[in-house]
Amino acid sequence: MIIVSDSREVANYHALIGEMTEDRIQFKTNWLRQKNWCVVPVEDGMHFSAGDLERIVLALQHAGYHQCITIAAEALDPLPPCYRMSITEDDFREFNRTCGLFWFLITDEHGSWAISCNDSYDLFAGERKLVEAMVGKAIPAAREEFERFSRELAHGNPDYPPLRVAQHYAEL
Repeated sequence: MIIVSDSREVANYHALIGEMTEDRIQFKTNWLRQKNWCVVPVEDGMHFSAGDLERIVLALQHAGYHQCITIAAEALDPLPPCYRMSITEDDFREFNRTCGLFWFLITDEHGSWAISCNDSYDLFAGERKLVEAMVGKAIPAAREEFERFSRELAHGNPDYPPLRVAQHYAEL
């Protein structure tokens, strides 16, 4: 992982994620529809497990991606807000160690796919085939798994945020 320190470059990346997201981590519904993307929320524990890392890296490499950027979705001053990463297990492990406690968005420089990471769940977004490869299962099965997980944690509260997220993205 390499810190991106050029302020213009960081501003450009923040503008890129600003086009994609609202409320720092949620993908804009109209933007998703324009791109014809799907989104799958996935349970998160400090971002990615070892199995997740391997699967995500293989899926992205197989799709022809070799580099990505990570942009903080929250103020981290004095920590760096942006990194450039190789799509390797080593760099994703370093991302976990360095950024695992913080909210980040990972994408390539063109916004061809994205992973929005926060403290409760990750959102995998992109073309259906790539998202299925990154999450390791069919979209309906992955969404159902996250909704079940969210319902258990909600303890009957229909306004529990991860449950609302599961229901929102299931409708897209």
